[in-house]
Amino acid sequence: MALDKVIDDSLLMKVPAWWNCIPGYEDMREKAKLVGEQVLRPNADISDREGVYPKVSLQALADAGFGAVTVPKQYGGLGTGCSGFAVLAETFAQYCASTTMVWVMHTAAVQTLFAAGTEEQRQRYIPKVARGEIGGLAFSEPATGSHFWNVVSKAPRTSGGYLLNADKSFVTSAGQADWYIVETNSPDSTKSDPLMFLIVENDQPGVEAFPFDALGLRGNNSGPMKYKDVFVPAYNRLGDEGGAGFYNDTVIDPFFLLGSSACWVGIAQGAISMAVEQAKKKVHRDTGQSVASYQVIRHEMAKAQILVDSARSMLYRVAEKMDETTAKGVGLDTCLYPLWELKTHAADIVIDVTNKALQISGGRGYLRGGVERYMRDGRAGAVMGPTNEILRDWIGKTLIGLPWLE
Repeated sequence: MALDKVIDDSLLMKVPAWWNCIPGYEDMREKAKLVGEQVLRPNADISDREGVYPKVSLQALADAGFGAVTVPKQYGGLGTGCSGFAVLAETFAQYCASTTMVWVMHTAAVQTLFAAGTEEQRQRYIPKVARGEIGGLAFSEPATGSHFWNVVSKAPRTSGGYLLNADKSFVTSAGQADWYIVETNSPDSTKSDPLMFLIVENDQPGVEAFPFDALGLRGNNSGPMKYKDVFVPAYNRLGDEGGAGFYNDTVIDPFFLLGSSACWVGIAQGAISMAVEQAKKKVHRDTGQSVASYQVIRHEMAKAQILVDSARSMLYRVAEKMDETTAKGVGLDTCLYPLWELKTHAADIVIDVTNKALQISGGRGYLRGGVERYMRDGRAGAVMGPTNEILRDWIGKTLIGLPWLE
């Protein structure tokens, strides 16, 4: 795909650049905007209206070099770190939230494979990911709800590998990803933590995905999956038999919380940007004034933008802190507390901001697509596990010195 057209920036705010991007990532953001304008935005309504998985948009991201952004350059990635990941996710979400959430989960899966995988697994999967293959995470199970870190499924050893039986409740890219990292238990583990990761190909016998029809994020196919008597060869075990909780805390949770928070910030910005443009263009014939001429409307715009900027500032500050932590050789589990705060704040403000954007837009905002789509997509954040209620409890427990998982 040639990325040589001029960007129509009408729906991106013309505001001071000091908060618009982390220094050093401006060129990357401009390229992301170009892909968003040319591919993501035109396909966003189709994905939403028809519940279509955004294959075209995802391939466009890979073609632009965004298939393995956090992986080191020597493996074919961009080596962007957490800061670049946050900038890209926030930018993409202004155009298509479904594509962005698929890409966020994909990036978390790829980073986990890189961190926990063998050199052979890296060489086998990452080059294909850079060309457009999609990875997924199959974690949450019906028996444990949004407590996706707790699973009841098991995969005992069998000749040459493992026999996996698992029901998964919400798998982004269900039936669409090329491979999944499946979290299960190893009954044969000698470790205190029996959690184990298995790489399962989408086309393996016994892998089944079910339809997804939701209020928002309708293109991300976040539906149930069943793994019935799936044979997983030993060379597709990721890490050890047991002990996978370490990667939950140091890779998956940090990357998921950061990337999803960036998505909610981007949705909020996209909604208020669209509402502002519509308010500037809509002129009442009886008064000759635009909707934006009314002071009360401008007050709502200001309140919404202040909320977005507060979350964006928090997002980029936490992302930079994560990069500093990694550079020091310290695990990202030390960043979980600020990530809990970030996710809770971002998922809260996107609800408030999209509500304000719809009110500013009036009847037009209530029509299908546009601001209304941003509202439905953003609403997913607060109920996506760990839910905001769970996170606030963890934050409160931490503040008074209680163990947060008890």
